[in-house]
Amino acid sequence: MIIAQIHNKYKELTDTEQKVASYVLANPEAVTQMTAKELAEQCGTVPSAVIRFCKSVDRDGFSELKIALAKELGKPQSEFVEQMPAFCENDSPRDVFAKVFGSGIRTLRDTLQMLDFDRMKKIVETLRNANRVLILGVGTSSVIAVDAQYRFSQLGLQATACTDVLFMNVSAINLQKGDVALCISHSGRTRSVVDAMRHAKDAGATAIAITSFAGSPLAKESDFAITVFADEENYPVEAVSARVAHICLVDALMMTLATMDYDKFKDHVANRNKILGEIRY
Repeated sequence: MIIAQIHNKYKELTDTEQKVASYVLANPEAVTQMTAKELAEQCGTVPSAVIRFCKSVDRDGFSELKIALAKELGKPQSEFVEQMPAFCENDSPRDVFAKVFGSGIRTLRDTLQMLDFDRMKKIVETLRNANRVLILGVGTSSVIAVDAQYRFSQLGLQATACTDVLFMNVSAINLQKGDVALCISHSGRTRSVVDAMRHAKDAGATAIAITSFAGSPLAKESDFAITVFADEENYPVEAVSARVAHICLVDALMMTLATMDYDKFKDHVANRNKILGEIRY
């Protein structure tokens, strides 16, 4: 989805490219009827900046950008989700709740449409064949890392979450070939996670990244990167909606692995339910 890609790469664009991006996001239908010169005039820039913007969002030229926009505008979309306005100080509680939930819905839908399922298949196979899975995350991503450990452990995988900044580097250097480092970071620029990923790769492990920015060091340096849609323009804090997408990605990976060994998975679930029954009233 071109609109999702523009949102996702917005912070990586130059100031001039962000002007073009903002106009395209606000007026996608009008842009399909413009020339590059007309769009440049609307943005107070020059046609070459429009072309650079197109390249930055993975389009060879302005014509290709217009075709992508036209195709996307032809799809049925939820007006509530697509036209989600930014948060403002005059929002009522109902407004805030609607925007938060709408942002989550939009993020999940756009992330699903952005996924490369050939790559996802390779990622699942890598996890399935891993000797050990070390899951790395700090801050808001630490909760997702711990949840991922619980999810993967239900499948019988040797999964360990590490959320301590110092210990994750020590753990990473102890990995070996055949192990996997699953690195989770919204920004993809968290120093401790990126450094630990580098140590894991140096030790021979395969690095899988879950992040919200394709141009981040974590995404670029990993062996496999999964990028979610991030609504950074409208969301004034580190995106809760992106965190929801990260959690859904972990669940989707877990369930895909489960379907590949379904009988074994049923046995694991039965054992888990037995244990849970012993700790519940």
